[in-house]
Amino acid sequence: MPTTSESDLDVGELVEREGHETLLPSATRSVLSTKSYVAGELDDAPSATGSQVEYADDPTLVGPDGRPRGAKMTDIIGGRYIVDGQLGRGGMGRVLRVRHQALGKAFALKLIKSALAVNPRIRELFYREARLASALSHDNICSIVDFGQDDSFGLFMVMELLEGQTVHAKLRHSGPMSPKVACDIMWQLADAVRFIHSRQILHGDIKTENMFLVRTPAQRRLVKLLDFGLSRADLGRNDGVDGTPEYLAPERIDGGPASQASDIYAMGIVFFELLTGRMPFVGESKDVMRRQLKEPLPVPSKLVPELDERADVIIARATAKNPADRHPDVATFMYELRTLMQMLGMDQGGPSRRRALAPDATRERREYDHRLKAASEIFGAVPLPMASCDPQGRVRAANPAFLAFLGAAGDAGGLQLRDSALPEVYPSLFDDLQTVAATRRSLKRVIYLNEGGDRVVEAAVVLAAAPSAAEVTAGEIHIVLHPLRALLS
Repeated sequence: MPTTSESDLDVGELVEREGHETLLPSATRSVLSTKSYVAGELDDAPSATGSQVEYADDPTLVGPDGRPRGAKMTDIIGGRYIVDGQLGRGGMGRVLRVRHQALGKAFALKLIKSALAVNPRIRELFYREARLASALSHDNICSIVDFGQDDSFGLFMVMELLEGQTVHAKLRHSGPMSPKVACDIMWQLADAVRFIHSRQILHGDIKTENMFLVRTPAQRRLVKLLDFGLSRADLGRNDGVDGTPEYLAPERIDGGPASQASDIYAMGIVFFELLTGRMPFVGESKDVMRRQLKEPLPVPSKLVPELDERADVIIARATAKNPADRHPDVATFMYELRTLMQMLGMDQGGPSRRRALAPDATRERREYDHRLKAASEIFGAVPLPMASCDPQGRVRAANPAFLAFLGAAGDAGGLQLRDSALPEVYPSLFDDLQTVAATRRSLKRVIYLNEGGDRVVEAAVVLAAAPSAAEVTAGEIHIVLHPLRALLS
């Protein structure tokens, strides 16, 4: 059995072994933070047994009942956001209007109720939404600029401040929309969903309450997609039934995995709602889900006689009970929608459609796509074993060299480090993972691997917390193995 020894090395130290050298990485901090703590540093993965978080150490922030009070005017959240007022309230918490203390710029800040923030599931959903949404840059997606945890008020997320109303509120006050307006809104929604699907992300909760209507300075109608709380970066996995029943695809109700098809189903429901001003199925949640499973949607043109029957076809296909019968992707949905828009005399969205990207923006998007693809190719081709896992050792991503090192077939999905042979040569692995997650300081160890016969390879293992500004892996631990020299036993 191979043996192991431990060697602590300083962060950033250049280690030399028999002519081999490797630059060990150091931790980085978020540029959005003006204090010594940042969002990622507090983003510890929640444990399966629960999480205890205490807020309001400051006695001035405790109410008469001894419990933490809510944020009020002039309170400072996250050490840098001054509360100006409240924008809204929901079951999860409140949305506040805030100003950045140094910049003076106004933002919207989502503050999760402290009673909910101690729930591991809520914390997981919150950080997942923040990481995924902050990684997306698109005209029709509300941008997330910062997130973290305040010692007094709990979990918070900062986003661009939007002036307007949700599509749901617009329908409630004004009734069904004209076919041209409905098509314009659907085109913008579809473009946003197409974009996130191209990044291998699902939204998971597309509905009119999560679509915001704003007016640009040029008085153009602009749709912003909100709320990525049910988003997933791991397509095709079953995380249980979640979502809004009125928009939930039948396969999700049956406990099947989320997919691009389930997002397309929700888009079909939204299109129906825009055109008719009503939901296809209403009632108690259990009754709505039963009808989603069994009943076809009403035909929109029978409710709105002047409606072109092409809209019926698009909605019927998008909301087919069998996912295989729906549009294969959002691009196909947009192709059919474009045909309908042309029949209505609209030029792929008409004058109210968001303007085409300027040359500079197009170049930036192209360069961003290139960086993403280049990073993926480098990660996949580099011969050093590299991976990212949570503090409990569940592998989230791994390159082929890491999978080959562990002798694992396929991808990293579901791989647990404790099921591999790595703990045999690295007994303190799980203690070290917890230490790195708690302290956010890198650890380096030296292990010895028996390659057969008398050949033993000395290798360095580097464990580092993902940078606070990481778009997807914040809260995870990065692992790199580097062979140093061959030894004879």
